[in-house]
Amino acid sequence: MGEPTTESVRAEVGHIGAIEGLRGVAVLWVVLMHYFVLRGGLDDPWIGLLNTQPALKAIVANGYLGVDLFFLITGFLLTLPWFRHAMQGRAAPSAREFYRRRVRRIVPAYYVQLLILFALVIPLVHGSEFWMRNLWFTLYNIGAHVTFLHYTTPLSSASLSLNGALWTLALEAQYYLLLPLLAPLFVRWPWRTTASLAAIALAWRYQANHGLAALVAWEMRLGEAWKIPESTIRHFLWTQLPGYLAHFAIGVMIGRAWLMRRVVTSYTHAEAAWQAIAVAALVGLYVSHAAGSNLGDFAWAVVPLSLGLAMYAFVVRSPHSSNTVLAQGPLAFVGRVSYSTYLYHLPLLLVWNKYAPDLSWAGFPVYLALLLALSWLSWRFVERPFMQPSSKPVPNPWPTNAAPGASEAPTTSPTTTASGASPSTTTASSSNS
Repeated sequence: MGEPTTESVRAEVGHIGAIEGLRGVAVLWVVLMHYFVLRGGLDDPWIGLLNTQPALKAIVANGYLGVDLFFLITGFLLTLPWFRHAMQGRAAPSAREFYRRRVRRIVPAYYVQLLILFALVIPLVHGSEFWMRNLWFTLYNIGAHVTFLHYTTPLSSASLSLNGALWTLALEAQYYLLLPLLAPLFVRWPWRTTASLAAIALAWRYQANHGLAALVAWEMRLGEAWKIPESTIRHFLWTQLPGYLAHFAIGVMIGRAWLMRRVVTSYTHAEAAWQAIAVAALVGLYVSHAAGSNLGDFAWAVVPLSLGLAMYAFVVRSPHSSNTVLAQGPLAFVGRVSYSTYLYHLPLLLVWNKYAPDLSWAGFPVYLALLLALSWLSWRFVERPFMQPSSKPVPNPWPTNAAPGASEAPTTSPTTTASGASPSTTTASSSNS
């Protein structure tokens, strides 16, 4: 896979504030949706208020679309080093170093969360006797979660009904394994690769609805003890990695477009037009989910296309505006701690529902404050120590006239190897890259 590079996204292109803000939007959307679902029967005044606002309720109830946005963001970020190396005539990044960075970025916080989930949240929510009554089931879940295989069978896909949101981590891990194989294809044949992955996603989701009989039967046998219906199994298969390859591919192409337009000198009036396009795409997404779609098996494609168009219009074509709205203030903070927020929001909510006193209107703000505090602690003391940058120099630093929202990579003087190539470097990123 080329010279042993260790360059991260942040080292290659700098901190992308707008993307971090989008991550904040995505995680808050998911948090709000789960709060709405899991507090629905608890006489929460915030739920009552939301029920009086049909438009806002529809937006919150579809908060699972925040996951689709996360997948677009992953696609956007992680292929950028391959594109930049190709633009500069350098060898492709090292697959081994890519995997090493992904492990350091994802695994520590995830494993600490698993320890808390199995040792503390299980007895708090399911009772102290759950372990003894379900010993082998729990041990299987531990093994499946530790190896990121929990979203492969109904035995572990719900994460013990304590943190079902972890299914996306399994898909992300699978995508990471594939990326060093896919990235060179995107570099050489970007549009053909995108079309191929979109075709795979379309075919997989169609088959998940109408075919895959042997796989469906096998998964149903595994879930027989819970009497899981075929429709649930088919949705489970529908949401496996092949069904999201179009999301990742669209994100990759938006990242490529951003990189190709990285030098922007000043605000242009065209940004207003692109902002209108972004709004129109989001309105179309809202209408398709609030009023329903007539596209049948292919209705899901509206999601990555609409979110992708809005993301392209706002981040790529409206860099100044996106930097102003997304890269500063609360959204920037939430984006920075979004990984830990995603990991802990469901377990904390379940514990909150069971043990917290009735705080009326103060309930949701207190829950959110506790969640963000816990997220910051996890980010500061678990995530961040594994993201410390190397002292090695970064070759070919980001230009000083880079697009707004892309702070420069560290400016150092590059040296060369005996062959004349720039040496490999490593810098960890706080932007989940």
